[in-house]
Amino acid sequence: MRVATAKYVTDLDAAKRDGYKIITPMMHNMGFHYLNPNITDFDVTKPPILVYTRRGGQYMLGALEWVFPTKPKKAPLKGAKYGSFPAACHYDDGTFVTASSESDCAPKNDAGSPFFFWHPTLVTLHVWLWYANPDGLYASMNPFVSPFNKG
Repeated sequence: MRVATAKYVTDLDAAKRDGYKIITPMMHNMGFHYLNPNITDFDVTKPPILVYTRRGGQYMLGALEWVFPTKPKKAPLKGAKYGSFPAACHYDDGTFVTASSESDCAPKNDAGSPFFFWHPTLVTLHVWLWYANPDGLYASMNPFVSPFNKG
């Protein structure tokens, strides 16, 4: 995981060039989520979501994330712990709103940003590989993130 994602640690532009696109704004105790919609299978060297933190205007990769429609019968990583994310409509500007179906998604959000994609409720697996987390490697949230993501 480290070798495969090292190029993204301090280079958000590299992640964007490789197909990652913002899907959430700064989320309290998590960070900014960037999704590569072309990655659909579980592969430790290709996380579909990169979670960035920001400090002093600089972005730094904090966590890798995988999502599943249901909790895997066998943990893909030893000791893995799971979280969840509600069904939601995502927009090009990185904002999202919860919605039970894609038909509930507006073509544009209140800011005028176009609809990007919808997903059902998901099981999440975070790996805080690049940013220390006192709650553990697989925790969904990281209390160290929020205070340092103001600018």
